[in-house]
Amino acid sequence: MDQARSDTAATLTSVTGSGSERDEGGIAVGPARPVHPYIHVIVIAVIGAVSVLAWLVFFETVNKLLWENDFVTANPWMFPVICLPFSLAVGLLVKYRHAPTTLDESILDSLSGDTSTIDWRTLPVTIVMSLVSLFSGAVLGPEGGIGGIASKLAVLYAEKVRIPAEQRSRLIFSSLASAYNGLVANPLFTGVLGTELIADAESRTKNLPANLIGGSIGYLVFFATGSSGLENYLHLSPNETIDPTDVVLVAVFGLLGLVLAIVAGGLFRAAATFMSRFKDREVERALIAGVIFSVVGMISPILLFSGETQIQTIAADPAKYGPPLLVAMALVKLALLAVAFKSGFLGGPTFPSIFASVCVALALSLVLPGVPSDVIIGGVMAGFLVVLFKAPFMVILLTVVMLQATAELTALIVLAVATVMIVQPYLLAAISSRQAARAGSRA
Repeated sequence: MDQARSDTAATLTSVTGSGSERDEGGIAVGPARPVHPYIHVIVIAVIGAVSVLAWLVFFETVNKLLWENDFVTANPWMFPVICLPFSLAVGLLVKYRHAPTTLDESILDSLSGDTSTIDWRTLPVTIVMSLVSLFSGAVLGPEGGIGGIASKLAVLYAEKVRIPAEQRSRLIFSSLASAYNGLVANPLFTGVLGTELIADAESRTKNLPANLIGGSIGYLVFFATGSSGLENYLHLSPNETIDPTDVVLVAVFGLLGLVLAIVAGGLFRAAATFMSRFKDREVERALIAGVIFSVVGMISPILLFSGETQIQTIAADPAKYGPPLLVAMALVKLALLAVAFKSGFLGGPTFPSIFASVCVALALSLVLPGVPSDVIIGGVMAGFLVVLFKAPFMVILLTVVMLQATAELTALIVLAVATVMIVQPYLLAAISSRQAARAGSRA
């Protein structure tokens, strides 16, 4: 009987990774640890979801007061009046308070990086920095600040309840999953993302249950408040029929998304080169970015901010803009995103990237009216985002949620992602070879 139990445990461990010894990951409950660690996972998931939800409500309320009023709309000269003071605040926070920025933190760092380096004492400045960055009108999404807030809340909680540093990763994953899954409105989003990003199998196995628990709790907390997240984000009319030619076309659209991502990479390199001149002049760097945002805001305010709501306005009537203008808007949006990233603001790339890829897709839909728009958008957006995140299953899930995709459309999105994954290494190798040849000829 003992041998049978041993064989069963070994089978569970080898197949699922969940049958490892109870003490190995610090799970055991005893006199020194009277509360089961997963109780803490649940508690921090609730704290993370409620805190991030409160942060979002505060941000959206103040942002509407600042930007969405008749006076600002009627007087474009108000853009620099609002934008520049917040840009100045960004520069001052970076210079004197060492605030986190997109130059040294990423949306993915807390999932794929070393969680032991997260310092909860920077939580207040992270909250302030994330707000002033977005209030400035910078082309950034909220997910960068949300990730920093959620992860540092988890470390703060772990510090106060005296959880050893080597056992805190579960709490960090639970808090992050709670925040992001609530934002996206899908209980699996961060579970899929974390599974793809964590290279170490042991760490992945140890943290996955907390990731799933936190993600489910966060989704339910946001759902209880009526938040729809990114579900049916563009409000497209569902397409019930898939033509055989769509199988080929969606692969082409995915490759166009890949090309757009390469263009974005070039814009980021250009912005990095320009902003590197102000490496130790954080305030000047932020103010230069603020001037750029102000000028664009006075000319075309729809190109500022994250693009989360603006792209819905564009998708409702793309013919109002026309293909050339839509493509130009996509390129300007990516250029502004690059400026925000390389000038020391704090935010994320997701919503501006969605804005740019959807603009290109809508331009194609006007040129190719016979092709369903959700097929075009699904191909271009998935192709772009898989290059950005390097997490194909997460990108497929995100695209499916946003488009409310049918099983047939999901299959096409999968094909687009697979096509990009196959072609991308060859295309990048060709670009690198050409750049090396140019460098050699100049030498």
